[in-house]
Amino acid sequence: MTDWVTLREQVLTRCAGYCELCGFGLNDTFALHHRKLRSRGGKDTLDNLIALHHECHNLGNNAVHTNIKRATETGHIVPRHAEPFDYPLVLPNGSIVKLTVDGSYLVEKEGYGW
Repeated sequence: MTDWVTLREQVLTRCAGYCELCGFGLNDTFALHHRKLRSRGGKDTLDNLIALHHECHNLGNNAVHTNIKRATETGHIVPRHAEPFDYPLVLPNGSIVKLTVDGSYLVEKEGYGW
């Protein structure tokens, strides 16, 4: 089992220091969000964790936890019946990716750049 600090570092490396919802740079107080919520059986794995500003996570009007329908459509939340590595994520640049268990993006459709 990978420790939480290592997971944070690996997720931050994958997203190159940018929020995986809005695309703006992260500070050191970003949130690790479980795409498949822990209440739905989500695990602490690289394919299930994304980096978000706290505002994008659960504090703002457009946060994933306040707009669950939209977040599910964009892959920021994974339905109970799905597995995170099978459920695409739409990045801020429009790219559609799958997150791998080794901590990388598997690009399905290129966006316009990050």
